[in-house]
This record gives sequence, C-alpha cells and structure tokens, in this order.
Amino acid sequence: MRIVHLHWTGPPVTGGVETHLNALIGQLADQPCEATAIVGTPDAPGCAHHPALDIAHPATAELTADLAERLADADIVHWHNPQWHKPEVVTAVVDRLRHRARPTRFVFDLHNIDDDPAQWAFLATLPGTIATHSPFVAGEVHRALPAAPTHTLPLALPLDEEPFPLPGTDGPTVLQPSRMTRWKGSHLSLEAALTLLDDGSDLHFVHAGTRHLIWPPGIPDTLLHRARTWRDKGRVHFTHYTPAQSWSAIRAADVIVHPTIDRGTHGEPFSLAVAQAVICHRRIIASDSGNLPALLAGYSAAAIVPAGDTRALTDALRHALAQDAPAPTPDDLALAAHLRHSFATAGRHHLALYRTLTTT
Repeated sequence: MRIVHLHWTGPPVTGGVETHLNALIGQLADQPCEATAIVGTPDAPGCAHHPALDIAHPATAELTADLAERLADADIVHWHNPQWHKPEVVTAVVDRLRHRARPTRFVFDLHNIDDDPAQWAFLATLPGTIATHSPFVAGEVHRALPAAPTHTLPLALPLDEEPFPLPGTDGPTVLQPSRMTRWKGSHLSLEAALTLLDDGSDLHFVHAGTRHLIWPPGIPDTLLHRARTWRDKGRVHFTHYTPAQSWSAIRAADVIVHPTIDRGTHGEPFSLAVAQAVICHRRIIASDSGNLPALLAGYSAAAIVPAGDTRALTDALRHALAQDAPAPTPDDLALAAHLRHSFATAGRHHLALYRTLTTT
C-alpha cells in the first residue's frame, strides 16, 4: 500500500502538525506500507517538496498537474488542513485523481479549524474521509458536516529525547512551549510574567517556538519594549528547541502556560505540548479553549482560566509559583500512560484506517 501525506509546511516550521507529520511518517516506516510526505517547505527533513504546496507562491496549472501526477500511484492521499490554503490546488488535484480508472482514496485531516462558512462549504465538496484528533474537533465537524464520514485518530509525537538546557536556573521557570503567536496567547503569558516580575516575583519566563514561523507573532511592540528590560536582566527569554528537545525543556520548567485565546470553533484543537506536560507531570495553566479543558479534566496539577483574561492568568500564575507541585495521583499517572501510548501507536491506528478505506 502506498500512502502519501500532503501538507503546506514541514519541519523546521514550528507547529504541532509538522511535528505530528514527521513522527507519523517515521512510525509508518515500521509498518507494512510505503509512506511519504510531500510539503511546500523546501528542504524539509524527512519530506519531499513540491512548489504547488508552497503557500508563499501561487501555483500554476502546470505545477498542479505535476503534483497530481506524482500522486497517481498512491492508494491513499492524506491531505492535512486542505481548507486553509490554495483551495484551487486541492480541487484540481482531487478531481484529477478521483476520475482515474483506479480512483484514489482520500483522507482530509482537520487539525486547525475555523468557523468561516466558506471553509466548511469547501470541505463539503471534497470526496473522502475526514480525520480529526480530539473530541472537540470531531464535535465541530459533526455539527458543521453531519453527513461526512469522520474518524478520530491519535496524534503521533516523537518519544526520543535530546537534552536542552532551559535558560535561567536561579528561581522558578515558567515556560510557554507553543510557537509564539497571538492566537496561542503569547502576549497574555508575556504580560502576566512581566507583571509578576515588576511586582518583585522571582521567576524566569521562557517562550519557545520563536523561529521558523509562518506568520509574524503579532505581539504588540509596546509589550515587546516592556519585555526588553527584563530580557536584558536575564529574566525573560525567547528561545527555540526541536521536538526531541521539548521533553527536556518541559521537564525543566516549574509551570507550563498555554493560554490559547479562542473559545469558539478556532479553539485549541489538541495541544501536544500540554499533553507532554501531563506526561512529565508539570504544573499547567491553560485557557478554557477548545480541547484544553477536556485534555486536562481530572489532572491534579492543572488550572483552567478564561480565554483572553490576562488578570486571571496572572493570578493563577502567581498562585502556582507559591505552591509546591503536587505528587502525581493515580489518575494523573493513568492519563500520562494513556497519552504516551497513543502517541507511540498512532501509526498503527492510521494504517488500520487506510486498510479499511482500500477494502470497501
């Protein structure tokens, strides 16, 4: 069975989809199938490149036809987030492949979704199975596309680890492990940390995911100017690490913050970083966005704050820094084991779905 995954970006672009895709291709390499990834990012490790998928450049009819030809012998084409970019490319490639004598089976993977009606209308035109990775996203799909065949699959995450020394060892460390962007609430966590530092708190604030960004972070210049003083003092740090180094970084932090700002359809779709923090039993402060409350339900070291509420985030962070981390409960350990197992076995679950699709 030949499986081809398509995505607009690949590593080293910072993001959960890129991390998942790279790990999934690695897991499928150990399964009885041939799996490859084609992305729009040139020189992406572990991925082939095709310019029709490059979101920075328009695609021509010739490029689109060439991409379809490269997919001609695939049994499964698994397209990640087809609704976000270049719908004309998706439509043209799908139409070419679906009308062949041996039609291709499609999986359309929805990682990050929106409430834009045009996106849902476009998804309704695509012939294939929809894949999601959390009850939150699955529920939104069922609401918007009730007739669409939908499967919820586990995400893949690399479990190999490499060391990464977090900057700052004198005093507790607060880490935001997501990519730096306004949607992830980077401005909120930065402002909360600056407020506590201005008030005399002894802490280091570290924000990861500050390189290889697709879009500017959207942090107000006034906030970045305010942060410059504490960066010069060695208390605020903007850093970057690889997925393999993320385990070491998360374990070294005292508090993990993940304040995604949207409560609606465009809420946090899963959060690999928060799941890692659960596995590492870190104290976590997260917003009530998307899948985060469900992911952290019953986790003893979590606090949920209203999305977009800087004061609530600041108060929760102040409280967390004043407390010793609780010992993991049996429920914490069970949740950590479940998450780790799901990350390690995602490839087998994906292959099981592909086999079902090619035999029906």
